[in-house]
Amino acid sequence: MSSLADTYITYRIIKILVTPWKEQEAYKLGIIDKEGKVLKKSKELKTSKERDAYTVLIRFVFNLKRLLNQLPGGRSSFGSYAAAAVLLLREEEENEKEIL
Repeated sequence: MSSLADTYITYRIIKILVTPWKEQEAYKLGIIDKEGKVLKKSKELKTSKERDAYTVLIRFVFNLKRLLNQLPGGRSSFGSYAAAAVLLLREEEENEKEIL
């Protein structure tokens, strides 16, 4: 069961990571700007829709995405996909080590 949960969380992280800022629900609700800068802090969110669009997981991925954007090529779509691929490869390597 935990494997299924891990897979789902991994999928969510990658999906959020590769989705452009302007297509994020948090952007549409005015929580972040077009570059991912926070406009409303989590304690300022009033509606459940706003809170659902800016959960702890999403904030974590947004922070990761902002860090990756500082790297050369990180702002491009290719950079986002490359970062997601690296994260998946690292996870696969860790899983293989645990099996051995």
